Amino acid sequence: LPENFIAWRPMKLIDTETGKSVPVQVEKDEAKSSTKLWFVIDSEIPAQSTRRYELYYGNPVYNRELSFSIDDTGVRFLRRGNVMFQYNHTHVKPPLEVDPRFIRSGYIHPMYSPSGLLVTEDFPSDHLHHKGVWLPWTQTVFEGRQIDFWNLGKGQGTVQFAGFEKLHAGPVFSGFRSKHEFVDLTQPNGGKVALNEYWDVRVWNSDEAYYLWDLTSTQWTATDSPLELLEHRYGGLGFRGAAQWYNDNHVILTSEGHTKDDGHLQRSRWIAHSGEILVGEWATVIIMVHPENERFPEPMRIWESNRLQSRPSGSFFSYSPVQLGDWTLEPGNDYQFKYRFLIYDGKIDAEFAEQMWQQFANPVRAEIRFN
Repeated sequence: LPENFIAWRPMKLIDTETGKSVPVQVEKDEAKSSTKLWFVIDSEIPAQSTRRYELYYGNPVYNRELSFSIDDTGVRFLRRGNVMFQYNHTHVKPPLEVDPRFIRSGYIHPMYSPSGLLVTEDFPSDHLHHKGVWLPWTQTVFEGRQIDFWNLGKGQGTVQFAGFEKLHAGPVFSGFRSKHEFVDLTQPNGGKVALNEYWDVRVWNSDEAYYLWDLTSTQWTATDSPLELLEHRYGGLGFRGAAQWYNDNHVILTSEGHTKDDGHLQRSRWIAHSGEILVGEWATVIIMVHPENERFPEPMRIWESNRLQSRPSGSFFSYSPVQLGDWTLEPGNDYQFKYRFLIYDGKIDAEFAEQMWQQFANPVRAEIRFN
């Protein structure tokens, strides 16, 4: 909206083609001193065509299907009362028999499909540091010290929640901005913060058939010292899939046609994970990469447990830009990583996945005019 527009009165948006009122949400970005109007297009707009809406002051259209609740453990996002996922802002304690160094905060678990199937795992016995959806770096150098923020069992580093900056609630999306700290645990007095991070999460009031939410990570150094990210096969956005996903009841497909058999070290715009959780009931999780990410399309780490291991369960995946070589995060710069998650019941539909990625990467262009 124009810089001098003050959105102090309720507004409604009318689709001039159908006459239908569309829910709108106004959000002010204090950092950028800008105000934006958000709405969801609820019908197709063919390529190279336009649609006209009219914005009025008036009684707004409310949509109460999307909500969130918060307590001293986490923030839960719900649609029609069903939990979509939880963001854990409190340190989650590991099971009693597990080393307490595996404690962690600032990640997402549990995450569900629309029918309630659990599609993430926490504290899996084969890799206790895997955390549902999380985003640490692995082999790094900070002030001459080698720090691993991923493998918590080493005791070198961790990532922790450091406060909420904002909580969103509205008819179009809900979400939050939280701050994380990458802590060098080798230093005295509880450690030294090497890297700061914002998580901007937006949960969209999407089609009933699926859940849709965005994660944007913005990172900057916490001191005048750079953080060196060393080339490694994993590090970055991590996803630990359902405990039941292994062998024949778990499949992977990427935007370039790779599978779990040949996708490791390849690059993709999106990746679909799909598997059976209850007998005959499958769920799919698609993770999309935004083209503004510096090392787009991002390389992948793909790994799966198998029946020969002591605990035959689970799948692990990471979008790992560090596979392409060393990367130094310099003081004074911001580094941003944008991803979108699409979760639905059923098996992979590649055409649908590509369509949804195109909407993420190349959104409809909007222009506002005042009469």
